Amino acid sequence: MSPGESSKRPRVLEFTVDLPTDPDTVWRLLTDPAGLAEWFAPQVEGSGQPGGNLTLSWGPDIRWSTKVAAAEPGRLVRWRDDYEAYQQLPQTASPVVLEWELSPGPGGTRLRLVHSGFGEGTDWDDMYDGTKAGWTFFMWHLLETVRHHLGHRRTVVFERRSSTLTREALGERLFGPDGLALDPARPQSGTAAQLSLGGQRRRFEVQHARLPTNLFGKLPDLGGAILLVEMEPGRTGPLQTGLWLSIWDLVPDRVEAVRARMRSMADAVFGPRAS
Repeated sequence: MSPGESSKRPRVLEFTVDLPTDPDTVWRLLTDPAGLAEWFAPQVEGSGQPGGNLTLSWGPDIRWSTKVAAAEPGRLVRWRDDYEAYQQLPQTASPVVLEWELSPGPGGTRLRLVHSGFGEGTDWDDMYDGTKAGWTFFMWHLLETVRHHLGHRRTVVFERRSSTLTREALGERLFGPDGLALDPARPQSGTAAQLSLGGQRRRFEVQHARLPTNLFGKLPDLGGAILLVEMEPGRTGPLQTGLWLSIWDLVPDRVEAVRARMRSMADAVFGPRAS
């Protein structure tokens, strides 16, 4: 190591999932905008081919644009983010890169994700922590999609609100009687719980629980719908919280009923949206 060179190792996120499907299907889910919308952002525009650009949207307030730096069919996909996507953060020496590697796996295709290029400092800490939580959820969401929902119509119902409460105080309201009414109040990952959603009590199979900041799992009696509740990282300003529900093959009237009830619950927890 040369004098003055940092001894810190670059911060890199790595995830691996074994998907019970063929490489061509995984390739489509990574490169086709419609395929990405089956498990990742609900709205995807652009091209997933080499040299193309993708814009991924989770509503009007969350948009992410990235360039497809490489795409080798059945083997590798590489996205490279423009620094403009991180303009509020200190610039880094290396670009932010996501690399997907496909290889044979037990019963199908092994997918490995390496996400690199994170900088140092508290601002980048928030980005790193939030990205780690996000990929923990989406890699599981991808697995559930492949297992149960390929070729089915996905709708995402969401509420994203801000609060000046502390995380613990907001968690008590969000998971308490006025919100999801979670029971038990502190479920463990891999267990079953009950919560209120869509106007009734429902069984909730907890995949991951790190309350009050992160909770996700599925609702068997809602067609295997997937619910994510997250308090976004951040040390200053209002606390941003999202409730995201992926539903498959639900008729429009029922989707709107769930949307209205989720909005009503969010109003009870956060207060009505300003008109």
